[in-house]
Amino acid sequence: MVITKIIIQNYKLIGRTEFNVEPDYNIFVGENDSGKSTLLEAIAILTTGKLNGFNFDRQLKANLFNKAVRDEYRSAVWKKRVIAPPEIVLEAYCSSEYNPVEHATYIGTNNSLREDCPGIRVSVAFDSVYEQTLKDLLDKGKVFDIPVEFYKVDFNYFSGQPVAGFRNCPIKAVFIDTTRKDYSNMVDRFVSESITSYLSQEEQTNLSTAYRKNRNDFHSNDIVKKLNEDVGAQEHVSGRVLRIDLKEEGIDEWKRQMSVIVDDTPFENVGFGSQNTIKVELAIKNSQEQVNVVLMEEPENNLSYTNMAKLIARILKSSGKQIFISTHSSYVANKLSLKKLLLVRNGEVSPFTALPEGTIKYFQKLPGYDTLRLVLAEKVILVEGPTDELILQRAYIDEHSTEKEIKLPQDDGIDIITVNSLAFKRYCDIAAVIKKPITIVTDNDGSLENIRKKYKGYIENKELFTFLYETDEALPTIEPSVLAVNTTDGAPTVAFKAAISKNGSMKNKSREEILSFMSANKTEWAIRVFESDQKIKYPKYIKEAVQ
Repeated sequence: MVITKIIIQNYKLIGRTEFNVEPDYNIFVGENDSGKSTLLEAIAILTTGKLNGFNFDRQLKANLFNKAVRDEYRSAVWKKRVIAPPEIVLEAYCSSEYNPVEHATYIGTNNSLREDCPGIRVSVAFDSVYEQTLKDLLDKGKVFDIPVEFYKVDFNYFSGQPVAGFRNCPIKAVFIDTTRKDYSNMVDRFVSESITSYLSQEEQTNLSTAYRKNRNDFHSNDIVKKLNEDVGAQEHVSGRVLRIDLKEEGIDEWKRQMSVIVDDTPFENVGFGSQNTIKVELAIKNSQEQVNVVLMEEPENNLSYTNMAKLIARILKSSGKQIFISTHSSYVANKLSLKKLLLVRNGEVSPFTALPEGTIKYFQKLPGYDTLRLVLAEKVILVEGPTDELILQRAYIDEHSTEKEIKLPQDDGIDIITVNSLAFKRYCDIAAVIKKPITIVTDNDGSLENIRKKYKGYIENKELFTFLYETDEALPTIEPSVLAVNTTDGAPTVAFKAAISKNGSMKNKSREEILSFMSANKTEWAIRVFESDQKIKYPKYIKEAVQ
């Protein structure tokens, strides 16, 4: 079965959210503390019954509840107003393509939407058995928070039948958190499956016997014997003799004492990035019939660009698995397809399914574009190159700084993103899907008509898109445009010459020589202006952008 829709209510950052998911991979993106990890946790609870690797029903705390409902309950208790204790609900709706006989255990309408389909529902709710106990405590003023000690956790299929252990559940998941260094479960599983796959039962028995013999050799070793003679002679507790030996272990303990060696290096000693790569590879590779849902927290963590590219290629080749990823990496988002993005803001989830196919393919082929900066930024200005970015930054400083404080665009939540002008329309497509107003600062390239044609369909949408450019066609790029406003009587001003000079190099240059220098050294002249003590003048379209 494949998950098609998820509902989360009152869990941590999430008040209530309902969203559809793709059958192959789904990419959660958002700022820090937006709810990405919370979503993965909720899916992990639904598919494994665990939170952070431990049984969820053993970890009930009041802080698992959404802050708004928790505050509401605490306020009601404080004011001696009776309200029902809040409930956490998690639901995974599964594909309607199922065998009614084979999947009868999982099918029903025991869900929030009363849909007749397979699925799993987790509820964290007050146990009515304790109703009188809670009433007595409330009457005595002894309840101060959500009374989780009187709660119960129910795992049920949509049929209403309880989930009797996740080993028999048709959805089998693994959670890979690359931000942590706990890989024991993944490595142990690989070792155990390798032993089962490649060794006969007789060979496994022989290995177990050899392991026990080594343990026996240890405590019969002369040094260990001497140690215990000394301990026995000196250390007594309640008149009883003490000795030291290896712990008694279960019959299969020898399997857990084995580890993975990577190119002659123990797994735990290889780099964190390599551990992440191996961990993800093992999860994707792991028995197709055993694991069909993979949850990944920031797969790019501690990976070089090359290794990240290899990892994403491996994910793209995987089949038969539904993958949920949280990421801050534009490369991951672009390469796996922006259409698979789920934007997370304050616990709300918004899909990107309306993104044009051409834009999706564009960023898949050119995944280096920083698309997530656009998605996550508070305000955005798109520019063609580093020259425009530097001049805009300096213009912003000159416009908004005071004697006491230097103001950069980012201080006011404005992100200036450098992109190739060919990508402007692609970024506009993304902005249109998420309804984010953006400003595009571009050269006119000598033709205002070409700008109108090039951005037809976008330039008319003034609610979302502000296009700013030089209106004088004789000034096709930023260099002649900036020089023009800093020229008086046919000669560049003294202040401008000083701003773009290095050790007075431009002091005696003509206007033509300065323009030639600026055109041939685009980034250099912009850096000099940015770092200069001198203020210059800016073209109207630049001033409009920073205002």
